[in-house]
Amino acid sequence: MSGKGFDTRKLMTGKDGKLFITLDGVSIWFASVEEFAIGMNFSNVDFHPAGDVQTYGVPDSVKFTASFTEAVVRDDLTIVPMLNAIKNGKIPTFSLRGGATEPLAGGESMFLLDECVPDGDTNILEVKPGEIIKRQCQFIVNSVPDCIKSLAA
Repeated sequence: MSGKGFDTRKLMTGKDGKLFITLDGVSIWFASVEEFAIGMNFSNVDFHPAGDVQTYGVPDSVKFTASFTEAVVRDDLTIVPMLNAIKNGKIPTFSLRGGATEPLAGGESMFLLDECVPDGDTNILEVKPGEIIKRQCQFIVNSVPDCIKSLAA
């Protein structure tokens, strides 16, 4: 591909991404998030018919995940709602919205993630001398993510 048809200034980097969290119906830019990821994992069941040397994959399920690392600036967006829900005998759910914007063209890729439940280990507080205090959170997304905006081809 020639350089004439491909403009590298349009490539997105981490500075072009943003994560939002919804709290009490208000979408808040999660500016303290250093990095985030939205993913999906497909699972298949192996099927090996008698008399065939090959094993086949039969589609079985898909799992959506979200994770982020935040610099601990405030506790009211994640940890406090988690602890309050647990005190009331419930597991909290969150709504997240994550995406990236093209630097020059202004195109945007944005995904809405509803029914996010905490999964795995979540740091409440981890302190190390000389380092920024960070918190890692992982979620299973119990709905199919909605693509609110997609990048043009």
